[in-house]
Amino acid sequence: MDFFIRQGSVLPLLKMELIKDGRNDYKQFHTDIQTATVTFTMKDASTGRTLLSKSSCVLAKKIKENTVDNEYYIVYNWNTGDTNLKGTYSGEFDVTFSDGSILKAPIKNDLFIHIN
Repeated sequence: MDFFIRQGSVLPLLKMELIKDGRNDYKQFHTDIQTATVTFTMKDASTGRTLLSKSSCVLAKKIKENTVDNEYYIVYNWNTGDTNLKGTYSGEFDVTFSDGSILKAPIKNDLFIHIN
């Protein structure tokens, strides 16, 4: 998945949907996610050099009409300076649950951030 942002910008927010993957008990996941800590790491895609390490993220509940299921977005609010260097970067979110287990996201596709 590709995300594009202008050099020096803090918008748009980096937002990734957490989806039901069929591997977890979703009701338990909903309970566990309430107390999870989410961080974002961004590395230069060609050199592997870390630009952002374990920066705090927020969880936002996805608003859906006519459903009782809860779905969430992971949202990273860019800080001034995060996008100062043009280039292509790989991004990864760590969702750390209260029992110490960690879910890395995205699971299936790599996340590439393109700063132009």
